Amino acid sequence: MKIAVIPGDGIGAEVVGAALRVLDAVTEAGSLELGYEVFDWGAQRWLDEGVGLPDGALEMLSRDYRAVLFGAVGDPRIPDMAHGREILLGLRRGLDLYVNHRPVVLPGGTLDLYRENTQGLYVGVGGAVARNGSVEVAIDECVYLRDTVERFVRHCLADLRRRGRRKVTLVHKSNAVPNTGRLWQDVFRQEIGQYPELTGSEEYVDSFCYHLVLDASAYEGVLADNMFGDIVGDIGAALMGGLGLAASASICPETGFGLFEPVHGSAPDIAGKGVANPYAALMSLALLLEHVGSAEAAGAVRASLPVAARSSAATPDLGGTGTTEGFTDEVLRLIELAHR
Repeated sequence: MKIAVIPGDGIGAEVVGAALRVLDAVTEAGSLELGYEVFDWGAQRWLDEGVGLPDGALEMLSRDYRAVLFGAVGDPRIPDMAHGREILLGLRRGLDLYVNHRPVVLPGGTLDLYRENTQGLYVGVGGAVARNGSVEVAIDECVYLRDTVERFVRHCLADLRRRGRRKVTLVHKSNAVPNTGRLWQDVFRQEIGQYPELTGSEEYVDSFCYHLVLDASAYEGVLADNMFGDIVGDIGAALMGGLGLAASASICPETGFGLFEPVHGSAPDIAGKGVANPYAALMSLALLLEHVGSAEAAGAVRASLPVAARSSAATPDLGGTGTTEGFTDEVLRLIELAHR
């Protein structure tokens, strides 16, 4: 079993490097047989060769690999992020990774946020009319197919049941965006009846965000479309303590393929300084390990992270003075202690 590794740009290479150190350690310590190969898809290759995703990349990944461990994309030399759209959005859409799962880990428990990852406002349907270099008319259209919403909702409800959750909330804005909003409501109401273990509720996205900040413990599972899920995911990261703690998994349940990445950006302002927080990348690794069936290794990594974040190894974004390397060393020490 192999995974593909795409460090990307900026601090992506640093935090992915930390994740690979931990992966090597848990692989050596246990019976896990999980190899990996690193690919140089990112800003530098785009600038050198004009290549984001090479020809045949999607076919190769789906054929030869079980998952992707991804770092970050973004480089000030490419201000329009053309390479990032081709690489990251290309992977999500090309591999049909339509379920984005962002666990929000809080003191009172974990909130499971699910974001539809392939349609909605992010499909790029629309256009603009410009006059003398100034945009006069701009149109972006939100497009959802019922089949897309149905398969997403069904998977999420089944996954919440598997995780032992009891409550699930649909986030929408059907009062102002009636067509796609009501489609989501219709599908949710249709499917929730198949899961008597789950109590379903619905909230407008603005009201939901307000209540989430006031009392996140009121929620267990949350379903949202592409744009609302993107926004709510960053609010969840803030509640955890920052983007440096937030991990994500993008999955195609039918094929079993997944892409695992921290949700923070490439942070070019701190790249190369050795102070990037690898917490989110390591949590993404834990999600990947769980996905490929290594629950023990995933649990060991996951348990070490909050302890390391409270130690003297904590990085500056956590209020400490630690380094990427030092934080990773502490995680490795904690994992080793747990195996003794």
